[in-house]
Amino acid sequence: MSKWNRAFSDLIRRSRPAYWGNWALNAQIRPGAVGIVDPESGDFQLVREQLPNLQVLKSATSSSWQLMTERVQRTEAKVDVSGEVTDPESGVKGEAGLEVNWSMSHSGSIASEFSLREEAFLQDLTVLQNHTEWLAQQAQSVGFGNHGLIAQGFGVVTSVIYANSGLNVGSQSDDSSFAIAGRASAIQEMLGGASGKGSFTSVRKAKSVDRHLWPDQANTQPSGLVPIAYAFASFDGHLLMPNWIGKLGSFQIFFNNKVGSTYIVDIVLSYNTPEGPRREAFSISGGLSRTIGNIPLNATDISVEAKFRGVINSDTYRRHWARPLGQWLTGQRHIELFGVWPGATHFTVLEE
Repeated sequence: MSKWNRAFSDLIRRSRPAYWGNWALNAQIRPGAVGIVDPESGDFQLVREQLPNLQVLKSATSSSWQLMTERVQRTEAKVDVSGEVTDPESGVKGEAGLEVNWSMSHSGSIASEFSLREEAFLQDLTVLQNHTEWLAQQAQSVGFGNHGLIAQGFGVVTSVIYANSGLNVGSQSDDSSFAIAGRASAIQEMLGGASGKGSFTSVRKAKSVDRHLWPDQANTQPSGLVPIAYAFASFDGHLLMPNWIGKLGSFQIFFNNKVGSTYIVDIVLSYNTPEGPRREAFSISGGLSRTIGNIPLNATDISVEAKFRGVINSDTYRRHWARPLGQWLTGQRHIELFGVWPGATHFTVLEE
């Protein structure tokens, strides 16, 4: 399960960078759930069902969810199910049948399709800071804290994407396939409708696949919503990390004055810490790079000023990040510099 959830999370982060996947459709994941996230897999281990005094908001999301890795081919075909399909609502047989098939040529391929329903999230993250002492006690009870400090990986689920129905399928060998069949309207609802009445009648697979379906039984309708992805807040000691997607030791900025650039660039980096302001100045010639690491996680108001030295005028670029702990999910920024005198200069933050 760990391997699949890691790959699923990576796939989700192409469009939702702050989210973890819930590959196995773990029902314990809900807004306010207190627990541990394995940074290697994203698997969630529940410690306490809910943070005290919680307020959860919900936002309707009536749309389909469809994620696939490369080399996954999805096909639909009409099938005759008149003799085997019974409408779980009316008990009536009939209606045209539909089979949806996912062909996966490579081991490790993923197909994920759901009928989305809503996103539920904590109304205000300050509730986490208001309960830091209680959270520290829970963390210590499971070996993730001591002396009132909380270790990264322990925290609270802050947002959950829920679906009416759908499936996760992963190929455990080359040239695998998986298919579901049933009434055409029920299959369409299961994979992208909004009624919450999706269902299937049968499944078919070739070779080995890892699969998680909702509803999880044929000829039944979903008994409720299912969580498919979530956001998580953790701590570093007392420091709240609102969008935690992995362990961070410090912030890093990589400056690269690209090969072929003829400008010398003067850099000024500054930021604030609880101990006071910090400032560092240096220059980078074309073809060279420099990494500034060990910027503390409690740093705020990080500012970069880059001045391309000109004969008469110098182009100057500035960037400012007020709260990098909430903005820099990976803890890093890569800044590329380039220009050929006397032509235009370029300053690019690759993550933005």
